[in-house]
Amino acid sequence: MSHIFKIVLITLLLCSSIGLFAQNYPSQKELQNLILGNWERIEDYEVDIKLELDIPGFRMPSRNIHYMFKAPDLSKVEVKGFAIVPKQGIQPFFTFLRDSVSLQIVNDSLVNGEACFEVTLEDTFMNELGTINFFVNQNTGNITEAWVVHDGREFFRLISEYDQVDGIFLPTSTSIKMTFPPDFKNLQRLGKKPTQMRDFDASMTDEWLDGSIKIKFKNYKVNRGIPDYMFEDETEDAIQD
Repeated sequence: MSHIFKIVLITLLLCSSIGLFAQNYPSQKELQNLILGNWERIEDYEVDIKLELDIPGFRMPSRNIHYMFKAPDLSKVEVKGFAIVPKQGIQPFFTFLRDSVSLQIVNDSLVNGEACFEVTLEDTFMNELGTINFFVNQNTGNITEAWVVHDGREFFRLISEYDQVDGIFLPTSTSIKMTFPPDFKNLQRLGKKPTQMRDFDASMTDEWLDGSIKIKFKNYKVNRGIPDYMFEDETEDAIQD
């Protein structure tokens, strides 16, 4: 066997081996369909939520909330006292991912024994350009974890657990850890007495501040046909952002 023939044969074998290990990830459209397919089966739902916030400069006792949603965009919060609830309810990143044109799968990962895609995109977070990464379950499309990093600093990390309700995967708990810039503490100036301002100003530092949100979900009712009139008379103390 000539040296030239050996070289050609080895080259062909190497190329074949590379082809075997090449990643064949879903296209962006296929990825969006995977992520959103589960949510788009929801016509309406209601759920009981327990919300706990620990955010610098913001005080809100834990709240028990009843949340209702009806496609495409009706929502209602029932709560005693003041509460801040995301307008999209239990559907993390739903609108954002549906409209995104820059989703990119960067890796295969194993998260809690489940096969996941690691997905990334560039966006702004707290007025800073950041990379948003999240793990997407390859079978269910659930976003199990998401985080934002900029200049080596992690701004945000979300972890969700899911269970099946009437054949649809819905979150049972979500925990969020956040890091806020130092001037975020200025919110605490609200309500301070003039005699308290000297000590408050002395407490201001250049350190970033940690905060967290914990959410528990239970008693789901899905696709039961909630009538439109149930979404009238929004609770005044509930703010949906």
